[in-house]
Amino acid sequence: MTLRQVERSRRLVRGAWGLVLLCMPMVSALADPAQDQVRRVAPDSAMLQVGEELEYSVSYLFFNLGTVRIQVIDRFERDGRTVYRAKAFMDSNPSLSWLISLHAVFTSEFDEKIFSYRFIADEEQSEGIFERKFAFDYDRGWVVIQRGMRQRDEVLVPERTDTVKVTDKCQDGLSLFFYAREHVLQEREDTVATFVENEQVSTFIRFTNDRTPTEIDSVRYPMMSSSFSGRADFVGVAGLTGGFRGWFSSDSGRVPLLARMNVVLGSVKVELIRWKRPGWVPPPMEAR
Repeated sequence: MTLRQVERSRRLVRGAWGLVLLCMPMVSALADPAQDQVRRVAPDSAMLQVGEELEYSVSYLFFNLGTVRIQVIDRFERDGRTVYRAKAFMDSNPSLSWLISLHAVFTSEFDEKIFSYRFIADEEQSEGIFERKFAFDYDRGWVVIQRGMRQRDEVLVPERTDTVKVTDKCQDGLSLFFYAREHVLQEREDTVATFVENEQVSTFIRFTNDRTPTEIDSVRYPMMSSSFSGRADFVGVAGLTGGFRGWFSSDSGRVPLLARMNVVLGSVKVELIRWKRPGWVPPPMEAR
């Protein structure tokens, strides 16, 4: 490859990762969650299960971009609200280090109706870890954003703090993943307020509650799934934007099995490769 081709590929691959972040695709003060006064409670949601861990491969054209691992970490009560804490770990393929190196951790806290209250994004860079903290205060109609560079195991000392107006309860890039799971067995069209970087934007999703066969390499038989489709009404990383489609298991777990997201020159594929969810067996297509 020429230098120009390498730089172009880097932009496209990072853009593909950006769409995965969004489609897979926050309160007025940013207190440390570990210091909050919370009361632990037992999980009672059929879909949201503390301890669940799902791992996905991410591919784009002939690139195996890497993996995404999503965990439901905790469930507790804060200020009379039941809150879930989830994490996503994104790691690029080491063999593509000449093209892109991405190691990021995202933490989302959302309520039982799947609206985000806190979101933290950590991305490893050569100088340290670039961290962004988002805290939503829906009563006041704003989100407080803190940004800065920190070293591993250090607490963020914000280099910049911004307050941005929001008009609705919002999704972050990770809570949107659970919002889709919550509604995939319904028949509805949603315009979902989504907060990206510095602004409130919209994600359009059409849930059809259909029953379609889905095949992935990690399961030996076709599975019964429900699909949905949508589009991001904004320009994402590297100028990429557009449609997406997902297939989730048609059972109470609503486990995401496969997703495809359009990019400029093709499609990003996100596919389930491993899971840890007690009692869950991928539903065969013949099950009704």
